[in-house]
Amino acid sequence: MTASRSLGAAATALLTLLACRGSSGPKVTMRYHPPAGASYHYALEQQNAMRVEGGPMAAMPEQTFTMHIYYTQVVTGPTKGGVGVTTTFDSTTLEAPGMGAGAMQPALDRMRGMRSEMVYDERMQVLSAAFSGMAGAPSPVTEQMGTSVKAMAMRLPEAPVGVGDSWTSEQELPLGQQLNPSKPIKSRTRLTVKEIQVAGPDTSVLLTVETSFPGDPIEVTQQGQHVTMKLSGGLSGEQVFSLTKSVPVRATMGGTMKINVRGQQQGEMTMAMRQQTSLQLAEAK
Repeated sequence: MTASRSLGAAATALLTLLACRGSSGPKVTMRYHPPAGASYHYALEQQNAMRVEGGPMAAMPEQTFTMHIYYTQVVTGPTKGGVGVTTTFDSTTLEAPGMGAGAMQPALDRMRGMRSEMVYDERMQVLSAAFSGMAGAPSPVTEQMGTSVKAMAMRLPEAPVGVGDSWTSEQELPLGQQLNPSKPIKSRTRLTVKEIQVAGPDTSVLLTVETSFPGDPIEVTQQGQHVTMKLSGGLSGEQVFSLTKSVPVRATMGGTMKINVRGQQQGEMTMAMRQQTSLQLAEAK
């Protein structure tokens, strides 16, 4: 980002902050307006631990793995209905006890260079998305990663917000495509403004994030068998959104999701998945 562009974005953020000041404190308008040509490099780490708490497989030991994903987002500029963004997956590594060092690396290396062409509206909702591998052809792997990327997008608030203000955002969970559910499987996230921070040329908003899962019975079809599934539990953490850059600059989330599955042939099984995720933006260009 050039110096003039940075100063202009900072001035816009400051004017927005002052214009929305009220008796209860300053308010800001959060919108997705990144400058065309901006390049953002992200590092995503996800630690997972899964265990079976009940059912015929309860004796199975806990399975753990850690995934590191590095990707770059380039803002291609305004397009029909929103802002175009190209995401390129630069590298992915997977660490799992009991798995030989580098056992998965050849498959992960083949994911390098995967791309997504997405259009976001000004509230950061995904309007359209197309995913491709190195050869440009879609595949189940790219489609799955694409669904995961779309699920990470948190809707920005409709009106200006200040400290203590909250709003909610719903995301369709990526596992919906594999399970053929009777209805979309969605999580619900509540975002609350914890602090508005002004540091040099940047103004950012610190948010608390609380995600809950539906808990209602969902009928799914898996391998020709009909089962009833319930998702419960939740994740919580914080996210920092930069008004100057118009993107999240860091986030942490953690918690446990429980999955209860019941079928006539399989009986009942309950699994618990602990997850800890961190996202960090490197120096933007």
